[in-house]
Amino acid sequence: MDLFIDIFTDIIVYLSMFYPFLYLIGFTRNSKAYKIFTLYLIGIGIIQFLMGFVRNFLDFETNLFLFKYYFIFQFLMLSYFYKTLLGYRWVYFMTSIALLFFIFQYIDDPELSAKYNPLGSAIAQIIIVIYSLLYFYRLLSAKGEFLIVNIGVFFYMLISILIFAAGNLVFVDEFKSVSSIMRNLNAVFYFVFQVLILLEWGKNYYKKKNLNG
Repeated sequence: MDLFIDIFTDIIVYLSMFYPFLYLIGFTRNSKAYKIFTLYLIGIGIIQFLMGFVRNFLDFETNLFLFKYYFIFQFLMLSYFYKTLLGYRWVYFMTSIALLFFIFQYIDDPELSAKYNPLGSAIAQIIIVIYSLLYFYRLLSAKGEFLIVNIGVFFYMLISILIFAAGNLVFVDEFKSVSSIMRNLNAVFYFVFQVLILLEWGKNYYKKKNLNG
């Protein structure tokens, strides 16, 4: 079972590195939101590669010291992504306040840099879920792009909040069986999110690629 999970995790990392190349195909001829999402995929791909490299090839007990870069980068890029889709300038204000809070957390508790940050991650994900809900509401009255990705963002972020509500207990050896199940569930739902990213490109942007030669 552990071997299967390791292979599954590697697949997620490989997909994270593959998708940037896929979305870069239409980078210059698609919308601003498309460009931002592509940059998001590039950044996530790099971080996922580094996390996988640390886990598989370096003699580190954990790769959690990279988590802060993952969740803060994801929060900033998806916030900018939804600012572009929604057009609300207050998204900048909310994003700035949250970013200042994250910085304060790491200044106040330097040891947090080497651990999972449950409060910061939850706040970031809740804010993105709010943006996603607002975009669902927008799509009720007007056509828009990235509906499939929005579905993926909403459900993955929501489920991730619930899975990691226990915070660093998820990564404690005393709760190894429970934490393993929770982390594996998160990996499964992240893979579903990745599938939806592929479906978005295939349904809405692969056709554009063909039409433009």
